[in-house]
Amino acid sequence: MDDYVSTTDLYEGAYYLTRGCELVSIAGRKQNGKVVCELTFCQPGITALQITYFKGGAEVNLLSFRRSFGQIHALAHREKKRCRNILKNGGAL
Repeated sequence: MDDYVSTTDLYEGAYYLTRGCELVSIAGRKQNGKVVCELTFCQPGITALQITYFKGGAEVNLLSFRRSFGQIHALAHREKKRCRNILKNGGAL
């Protein structure tokens, strides 16, 4: 059974991606007048990775992490741009 974790932290997201988790959704939403992206990942046992990350024990291959961060950053940028266009045209998120 897969476990799910959601975050708006791109570094945390890159960590999950580097550790083999699947990015299942990226969704923009308004928060404090800004558009933020919520990333949702799944993998069995992902909550253990989350605990390790927040305890400061996360270890990754730096090159893999850099690539994952670049991918996450590009996806978040694209989603934020899409959401801003919706809001600009009077739509709702």
